[in-house]
Amino acid sequence: MVPYFYRYYGLNPQLSGVLGSCFGLMNLFARSWGGLLSDSMNKRFGMRGRIWSMWIVQTMEGFMCIILGSITQDMPNPDDYTDEMVIGTLSVTEFRRTTVYSFNSTEGMVPKCGSKQIRTPEFGWVNLGSSSPTMAPIRTDADFIMIKDPWEACIHNAAPLGLTMIVMILFSIMVQMAEGLHFGVVPYVSRPALGVVSGMVGAGGNLGGFISSMFIVSSTLPLDSGFINLGIVIVTLSCIMHFIYFPEEGCMLLPKGSLGSYNPQIIKPPADLRGADQLQYNDGTKSAGETSSAD
Repeated sequence: MVPYFYRYYGLNPQLSGVLGSCFGLMNLFARSWGGLLSDSMNKRFGMRGRIWSMWIVQTMEGFMCIILGSITQDMPNPDDYTDEMVIGTLSVTEFRRTTVYSFNSTEGMVPKCGSKQIRTPEFGWVNLGSSSPTMAPIRTDADFIMIKDPWEACIHNAAPLGLTMIVMILFSIMVQMAEGLHFGVVPYVSRPALGVVSGMVGAGGNLGGFISSMFIVSSTLPLDSGFINLGIVIVTLSCIMHFIYFPEEGCMLLPKGSLGSYNPQIIKPPADLRGADQLQYNDGTKSAGETSSAD
C-alpha cells in the first residue's frame, strides 16, 4: 500500500507511510473481533458455525481487495507509460517564489502520470510584491515537494483518495478478522499437536505474503490490477473451506455422521493422549495449606 500511495497518488513518503500503516493498525482490534465471532458462532452452530463464518469473512475480504483495485483501474497510472515522458513545464509556487520545472523526454524528470520528489530551492524571494523583497533561505535540507504530471486524468489528480482509504481499512478489517477466525479453528485440528498446527498456520501466512507480492501483485502489472488479481485468488481459494471436515461436527454442507466412519486424520493419536489444555496439573499434588505427617 505504501508504494501504491507514493507512486500512484503522488503523496510524499511520510504521508504514504502513515496511510499505509493504517492497514496493520487494524490488528489492534479486528483480529479479536474474528475470535469473538468464531466463539459466538460456535455457541450457536458448533464447529460448522466457525467454518461458515471463516469462509464468509474471508470471501468478503477478497471482494474488498477487488473493489480496492477497481477504484483506479480505468485511470491512467505510471505503469501504463513506463517508456513515455511528459513534455512541457510546470510552475510551482513555494514560499512566494514561483519556480518553473521542465520535464521532457530529454531530461526525463517525470514519467507520464508519474511524480517525483525533489528538494525545494535553498534560497528564494521573500515578501514579493512589497516595498522590501529580499532573497533569503526558504528551506532546510529536509524540505521536499512532489512534482506531478498535471494531466487531469491521472490517478493522482482524479482518484478519490478518501474512498481508497475507506475500502483499504474495510479490506484490512476483513483480513485481520479472518486471521482470528482461522485460529478459532486451529485448536480443534489436533489438540496433541496444537503447537505444530499453530506454527504451520502462522508460517503459511508469511508464505502467502511472499507469493502474493512476487507473483500476484507483480511489479510487471499496474498495482490496481494486481489487487484485483489478488482478490480473485482469495475468493477462489477460500472455497476449499467447504472440504474441511470434522468427524464429530461435520463440515459446512454436511452435518456430523454424514460420511459414516470417515475420518480424514490419517495418523490418529492414542485415545488417552491429551493436550496441554486438558491436563489436570494439580493431580497428585498438595492443595494450599495441606501438609504431610513427615512435615
